[in-house]
Amino acid sequence: MKRWALLFLFATSAPLALTGVSPVKAQTAEPQNLSSSEETRPISLIADTVSFDPATGVLTASGNVQVFRGTQVLATDRLVYDQRNRHLSVPGRMTLTDGKDVITRAAGAELDTDLENGLIEGAELLIQQQLQLVSERMHRQDGAFKVLDKVVATSCQVCSQYPVPFWKIRSRRVIHDEEARQLYFENATLDVIGIPVAYVPNLRVPEPGVNRAKGMLVPKFSSSNTLGYGMEIPYYWPLGEHADLTVTTQVYSKGAFLLNPEYRRYVKRGYFEVDSYLTLADDLEDNDTRSSLTATGLFQLPNEIELEFQIDVASDNDFRDDYGIGEEDEDRLTSFVTLRRTRKDSFASVSASYIQSLRTNEIDQEIPLVFPEIYGRKTWRDPWFGGKLALTAQSVTLLREDDSRFARAGLVAEWSNDWYLRNGLIVSAYAGVAASTYLTENITGFNDGTLSETIPTAAVDLRYPLSRQNGSVTHVIEPRVQLVWSPKDARANPNEDSVQLNFEETNLFSYNRFPGFDDSERGLRANVGVSYTRYNPEGWSYGLTVGRVYRLEDLNQFGTGTGLDGRHSDYVSAVTLSYQDRFDFSNRTLFDSDFSVSKNEATLAMDFDRLSTAATYIYLEQDVVAGASDRSHEASLELSYRRNDYWTYAGEWRQNLETGHATSGEFGVRYENECVAVNLSLSLEYDTDDAVSTTREVGLTVELAGLGNKKRNTKYARRCAALSG
Repeated sequence: MKRWALLFLFATSAPLALTGVSPVKAQTAEPQNLSSSEETRPISLIADTVSFDPATGVLTASGNVQVFRGTQVLATDRLVYDQRNRHLSVPGRMTLTDGKDVITRAAGAELDTDLENGLIEGAELLIQQQLQLVSERMHRQDGAFKVLDKVVATSCQVCSQYPVPFWKIRSRRVIHDEEARQLYFENATLDVIGIPVAYVPNLRVPEPGVNRAKGMLVPKFSSSNTLGYGMEIPYYWPLGEHADLTVTTQVYSKGAFLLNPEYRRYVKRGYFEVDSYLTLADDLEDNDTRSSLTATGLFQLPNEIELEFQIDVASDNDFRDDYGIGEEDEDRLTSFVTLRRTRKDSFASVSASYIQSLRTNEIDQEIPLVFPEIYGRKTWRDPWFGGKLALTAQSVTLLREDDSRFARAGLVAEWSNDWYLRNGLIVSAYAGVAASTYLTENITGFNDGTLSETIPTAAVDLRYPLSRQNGSVTHVIEPRVQLVWSPKDARANPNEDSVQLNFEETNLFSYNRFPGFDDSERGLRANVGVSYTRYNPEGWSYGLTVGRVYRLEDLNQFGTGTGLDGRHSDYVSAVTLSYQDRFDFSNRTLFDSDFSVSKNEATLAMDFDRLSTAATYIYLEQDVVAGASDRSHEASLELSYRRNDYWTYAGEWRQNLETGHATSGEFGVRYENECVAVNLSLSLEYDTDDAVSTTREVGLTVELAGLGNKKRNTKYARRCAALSG
């Protein structure tokens, strides 16, 4: 059953898999050229017995004969050398090696003394320890070409236990261009498990190890209920030493035809790449021309300055989702350009950005253009009181299509210091002042003009870490109290960058839990918590953090779903448990005094010898401040099982626990041995509004190892002897 199942997979993809072997995207190693002295150097000979007939000029060597010339070594049991005609005759088995690149075994040979021309009978070639070619005879021409007649080529193990290779190419003639490192097959037939499945009149593939050869890459086949049967055929062009172009043609039976050019280039101070999609036909929409463009780049400029940019746009909201382009669940496309400089005690950046929304409930015209955004931070050591001084300058301008404008500029000055007392108590102090000026034009609810505000903040932090050794296990517990003050009164301003909040143990002891500059926490508050950690040198570790925020007054700054509303916040907790790199569990929870949970996030990852799994669970109550209108409640599970050295099964499932409907699923089967890798996948995508509506896609890729850059993977080699040096 396995034999016929694998045969079916190959038969559906073999015609293009044959040509899908040219490689991508690494620098090729050029073949070595012999120096002029090596080219003219006479051959050297070692043998157990050597006899010479002066009358005929014939030298006969026998017993462990080895002939050396440059990087070539010929080994045999008997050799006849005609000095007058400069001719070598090898009447029996022989092995000819040329460095580590090519090994030739044969039943006999007639060669010139340069080992560059002649006839070799029953030749068996091994190229780069990967691709084997067996022929009736081989002609060497000028040391640059090998012409092989009646050839069988494979990268699979061939022995008595596996007499029929998993795949092989039968060809009437093969020309091996050693200088161009190319193999040309004439009248080639691909056999899978001994059964012919494809015929190609002419086939050109690069030599194993050539990683930037022009030609087709591995094709991909798919079947989808929305697009029908599909085929992706990539073609690769190397453009000099530092650039390349890959053009992928995508054809689908339901009337879709796409081109996907991808251009990459490295320059002296950086790199950039452009990845684009264009439909030449599309029956999914009335408009046949749909497109997508992603361009990224990073450059190192003088004076430690970096320039980074990204352009990410699509012609419509559904294009990428229709064709599976980009990341899963991608709902916003961000384009930006940034100049930045990072040093030990300073950071500065200038940037501009724009977001294209793919969400149905968002309007692009309401999303601002950020032009520009400026940020700079500098730190010093305090020469008077000790501690650290910091100065932050920031400015941003937001422009919208309705002619509204929002601008902010501000400075933040900060001082902080830590003291370690003899009893182990750690005391920290912080003082800061933030000054901001706002400019508003055509913004609803605000008068045109400017407004300014200055907000001082002061804090003191007490930590008392306690440690205890119990045998080889270490226990550490650290209670912590942080008192923070800032004025409770605030001037109203358009809040553009401090809308979404995420209260968890990582920001329990933050002076300001708002993420931006437009809003900040006010009033007198105490952040209180305790953490416990257990270390075991055998690999186990356990951590627990729990805490809460207490306020003198409720200033109504936070929404009901954030966990920060009221005089007393919800309790925040985090639990971690891990064992070496095999087991990792974490859980973050928000719950109130009645143990009513408003947020619960859990992740679990396990990795055993053959089985690995990752699971996540998310529960989020409605959060008015963060803009979430619905409760989020879902779980996902990923599994990967390696049955043996050849078969691997994988699956992923996401479930919406609020509606009870599935969200998506991914399933895959991979078979791999030393000469082939087959991937079969099934993708399911469920509509969020209609769980019955499902997008299904089946994908298939086949990679023949030993051709082009697809190396034989000895890790998956079946156990038997193969042609080797």
